[in-house]
Formats: sequence, C-alpha cells, structure tokens
Amino acid sequence: MDYTIIQKYLQGKASNEEKEQLFNWLDESTSNKDEYVEIKKIWALTSREENVEGKTWSDIKPSESKPAKTKKLQYWLSRAAIFLLLISCGAIAGRIVSKIVEPPVYSQMYSVISPAGQMTNIELPDGTLVMLNSGTKIKYSGDFTNGKRQVYLEGEAFFDIAKDKEHPFIVNSDYLGVKVYGTTFNVQAYPEDGKFAVTLIEGSVGILNNTGEEVSKLVPGEKAYFSKNETIDIRLVDTEMYTSWKEGLVTFRNEKLEDIAKQIERWYNVEIIIQKEGLGDERYFGTILKNKPIDQILEVLKLTTSLQYEIVPRANKPTLIYWK
Repeated sequence: MDYTIIQKYLQGKASNEEKEQLFNWLDESTSNKDEYVEIKKIWALTSREENVEGKTWSDIKPSESKPAKTKKLQYWLSRAAIFLLLISCGAIAGRIVSKIVEPPVYSQMYSVISPAGQMTNIELPDGTLVMLNSGTKIKYSGDFTNGKRQVYLEGEAFFDIAKDKEHPFIVNSDYLGVKVYGTTFNVQAYPEDGKFAVTLIEGSVGILNNTGEEVSKLVPGEKAYFSKNETIDIRLVDTEMYTSWKEGLVTFRNEKLEDIAKQIERWYNVEIIIQKEGLGDERYFGTILKNKPIDQILEVLKLTTSLQYEIVPRANKPTLIYWK
C-alpha cells in the first residue's frame, strides 16, 4: 500500500482513483482496517501539534516492510500517549482519546434490491428519495460528501432528488445516464429489455451517453426513449402513465402483449411462456391494478385480446403461466 495515499485521504486531498485504491485495500482484510485505524490515530494526534516533537506526518508514515511498520506504529503510539498525558490528566486524557479513536470512515458501495412482486422505498445519504419498482436493483456509495452523487440502476425507479446546485446527481445505467440538480423523474432501465427511458415530472435533466457526455435535455412533460442501435426519441407525454405504477396502477397504450408479459413476470414473480404464434405481437389498451391477483389481471387482458391461459403452480419455483 502506498501510504502517501492514506496521508492525502486524511487531509482530504485524495483523488477519486486514490480513494478507490484505498477502499479496495481496506476491504482486502481485517488487518488492513486495523492498520488504518492505528495510522489514523497517529495522524490525528500529530497533526494537532506538528512541531511539538519536530516531526510531521511524512516523518512517521510506515515503511514498506511489515516489521519496521509495526515498530514505528508502536513507537509513535507510545509517544502520542505520553503527549496526551502531559497536556491532560486522568479522565480528561481519557475523553480526548475516546474522541480520537473512531472506527474507520471510508466509502462503501451499497446495493438495494426490490424483489419481483414488491416495491421498495429508500432514502439515499443526501436525502434523495427513491421508489424502486419490482425486480429493480440500485447501487450507490455511502459517502456522498465528496460531491459526487452517483447511483447505478438496473430496473425502474422514481426519483425525488435532494436539491444541491453545486453537486449534480447522476443516474447511470447500461445504456444512458441522467444528470440532475434537483427534480423528480422516472427511469426505466431493465438491462434484459435493452431499452432506456426517462420521464421528467418537474425540473430539468440532461441525458448522458455512455461516455458521460450530455447529448440532450428534457423539460417537464417530456419522455426520452432509447433502445439499442437507435437514436434518442424525445416527445411530450402524459407523465401520469409512466409514474402511476407507484400507486399500483399501470396504463398501457398500444403495448405488445410480449412486453406486458415481462412486466407481469416482475410484478408477480411468475414465468410466462407464450405458446400461441402471433399472440405476443397483439396490442393492448387499458389500465391494470397491480395489487389484484394474477388471475384477475389475466382475465382483464382476455377481454380485448385473444389470450387464453393456464396457471401451473410449482414448488420452490415461480408459478408457470402458459399464454395460449
């Protein structure tokens, strides 16, 4: 480990690449984390009175060899303890030590998954509120304090972004990204669908390509749609159609049954097999209540399509449904 990186991190001067290198090293083993705690103690003590002993951090950073590093840590910890004893007494010293000896604070990546058949609400470290639709996964850093508010999304989510004009919020996906400063919008980005869509409710957002370049902007009421090998299509829409899933309502306008089948699989954690040739290309117009039993949903689809179905329960597996 390059210990100048630890020095720069403790001083708040480390680059993102250096932070990532440090965090990876910390995650490698418990001993690395323990070593970091000891180094942080030394740094906290000596940084307060750099000239008391005529030493600076660069004088006490650990060497590359393990034995020397251990001896140097023990040496400076003992010197730090003497220093504290001299400037305080008894309980006072104890209180100072208790403030210094903190658990290591470094960024961790968190993942939240909303299982099939469920919706999940989360609050990110900056106060941003996110509702995850069924079968959705979001990854984010626990440390937003460095000004880079970024998440990675697989699935569909509704965002209510905490306003911060100085630090934009980035939603990344397999295809495109969204850059915002404080707004509400809906993102659809299921990797298996090969599609990306963002619907803006209020505020403004920029659409980012896979290199992070902003290629277009949306105003409230617009939806940007993209699928593989196609250009971005932006149009005015009824935003309620694309956000009503939060209230358990889903409205379809000229949707293919094969696309509706994918959504039903996520909502109810079932597996649908379309057996009838051409059935998947049939279109459906209407609104579905997600909180209704699966058989009621299928009965609604039957009213305006040629759909027939058979439900086959399976032990320890998603229920199988044949569309005939």
